[in-house]
Amino acid sequence: EMIETVLRKLQQHGWRFDQPGFLSQSWRQHDLALVGIDDEPLIPAPSWQCNGGQREARVLNRDVVDFAKIVGRVEPRFVAAKLPWVLAQLPGLRKELKRVVLSGDWVAGKLTDKWRLSASDALCNGLLCQETKQLATTALRQANRQLGGRLNPKWFPDPIASQAVVGRVRTNRQATWTPLTQKLKGWRVVAALGDNHATAAGCGATDLQTLVVSLGTSGTINRIVPTSTSLRGKAAAFEYWDHRLLLMMLGQCASWYNLFCNNYAAGLSHKTLNNLAKTADLNKIRRVACPPDQVQTQDTFTWPVLDRLAQPEQVASVQFSIAREMLQRMKAMHQEVKGPNAGLKRVILTGGLSQAPLVRAVLSCGLERLLPQSTVWLNHRPGPLAVKTDALGALYNALAAATKTTVPQVIEKQSKLKKCRPTMPDQKKQIDALLTSDKDWSLE
Repeated sequence: EMIETVLRKLQQHGWRFDQPGFLSQSWRQHDLALVGIDDEPLIPAPSWQCNGGQREARVLNRDVVDFAKIVGRVEPRFVAAKLPWVLAQLPGLRKELKRVVLSGDWVAGKLTDKWRLSASDALCNGLLCQETKQLATTALRQANRQLGGRLNPKWFPDPIASQAVVGRVRTNRQATWTPLTQKLKGWRVVAALGDNHATAAGCGATDLQTLVVSLGTSGTINRIVPTSTSLRGKAAAFEYWDHRLLLMMLGQCASWYNLFCNNYAAGLSHKTLNNLAKTADLNKIRRVACPPDQVQTQDTFTWPVLDRLAQPEQVASVQFSIAREMLQRMKAMHQEVKGPNAGLKRVILTGGLSQAPLVRAVLSCGLERLLPQSTVWLNHRPGPLAVKTDALGALYNALAAATKTTVPQVIEKQSKLKKCRPTMPDQKKQIDALLTSDKDWSLE
């Protein structure tokens, strides 16, 4: 029903489905699908927020010889830990369990009747060998014995590479799937992408010398590295076609700014707020802390330090604070890669807050010091896909399969980038001084 709703909306915008094409999906990482003999989920999919498998993660990392070395360190939200935890809570499921996949794999299976495990998500769930991207059968078999038969490698289908075609859509005689599979009959289904993988692609990550910075609801910093790269271990790592994707995150970015707007500037447009920030006296701004993760955008929330400031300085304080937090994470990402050839020569800014002149000015000043050899670019893609970067990444994946090109080639061709020009040149020296020598704002 969800997919049919999306297709109806696309048809309203002129899309046609009567000619076979290519379909790819972006799915939330770590969604676990336990599939029964009728190819239906036995329980609702435990998501990335399910952290019940803490004991199982400890066992896999500590007690199963070389397991973490082969598949990577296991977190409680990973399928390798979450699956045995679920089966410990609901032991009766084992008798009904036919296969275990990720949610995107289940949708692909229902459309094509071909069951594969997408490498994009499986690689960061403790299921695949990090070096070969094949199912870590021997390691899983050893872990299965340690966990009392709750991590059987026979439950997992063969992995499939990102950008590879799972199969063609076939008419599914199950009533809930018949209309959809008839509409898409003959379409090729491309392996699903995890949302972090897809988002990085949608933001423009293409090469080893580019840093992609998204200032959306969450703030994310992505870079691509070869799989053999030696890392410091501070960044989360995901599959990215032939390479590895590194991720660092500011949990609240635009959501932090929206929380401020709702509590201090209700009714004012973003354009008005940006103009206020440009007129602020930067000598008077104050650093404010990121709100706790549990605080929602619509909640009542105050920062006492802002109550003594005029509105231009309030806006500037929050924008400058967010930009500084992102710069700190960019610095950490640059330092994540050990050894030579770790240079970054291009930074792409995207997301709603990248449109704020003060935010761009602070980021540009900071990057001149952190990455002096880099140039800064701005994503100025128009329309709804400008912010739906995970959907855009999945679209790139399908387009690459359809055109028999690589995804980076598709991204370079489709991206809408322009050189980031100075937005507040008169304040550059003052911004630079705050970032280098002020005890509250310094990046050191």
